[in-house]
Amino acid sequence: MRKNLIREMAFFAILLIFLAFVMHPDLLSDPNERFSLMQERHNFIHPFIYAFIVYIFFGIVRIIVKKVIKIFAKKKNT
Repeated sequence: MRKNLIREMAFFAILLIFLAFVMHPDLLSDPNERFSLMQERHNFIHPFIYAFIVYIFFGIVRIIVKKVIKIFAKKKNT
């Protein structure tokens, strides 16, 4: 259980960082400006919301793939 939680937290963190750099390429060149804009607009939570939406999407896809694999494995064994 603990390993799964750590793995999912790492997956979410990597997804969050990846999406941040994809949506805001200026984070690589001038991160201070991006963070000051976030402070001015008080929008600290939006990266987490976007990452959570994508995380849920990938979670649904992973569940569907596991179910399909389980169905084919069951047919193969019978």
